[in-house]
Amino acid sequence: MARHQDDLFGGAPQPLHRLFFAFRPSPSEREQVTGVAERLHASHPRTRWVSPDRYHVTLHYLGESSGPREDWGLRAREAAEGFAATPFLLELDHLIALGNPRRPALTVAASSASAALTDFWRGLQERLIRAGFKDHVGRNFLPHLTLGYSEPAPATPAVAPIVLAPAGFELIQSVEGQPDYQCLGHWPIVQR
Repeated sequence: MARHQDDLFGGAPQPLHRLFFAFRPSPSEREQVTGVAERLHASHPRTRWVSPDRYHVTLHYLGESSGPREDWGLRAREAAEGFAATPFLLELDHLIALGNPRRPALTVAASSASAALTDFWRGLQERLIRAGFKDHVGRNFLPHLTLGYSEPAPATPAVAPIVLAPAGFELIQSVEGQPDYQCLGHWPIVQR
């Protein structure tokens, strides 16, 4: 059942809006991820698979609200403006279950993050803290991409590594009940 917060004056509840920064795989990278997911279908029959259009690697989750928070979007976009980073690769090389143990996210994750990726993540984190998101940005970073939501303690067999070469990052809004993400901003990853 969808979670909603009721309007103070008895109006219709608003769907939850979630705001986050993420990398999204290129079309060819998305095909690789889809191939990994498809090879798992037979061994994970009770998994609710994520649509390939929603594949992403979350950088910083900024929070959720009942209805849109345009002030959050504005501050987040301002924090990202002019941010430059050294290009890097991200290798997602193993499966791991994360989150709610009763319905964990089956993810393909990185065993480690390169120094360039870690510097990128910390640089964006510092900008977000200065923009007022201190209580929202994560303190640790485990690069991962969710393939689906599975049964408790799902099998995590070996998978072929997927190498992502992010050309940019996005500010994304996810609205509860809507199949598509809303991109609120996109910034290229360019040499400093």
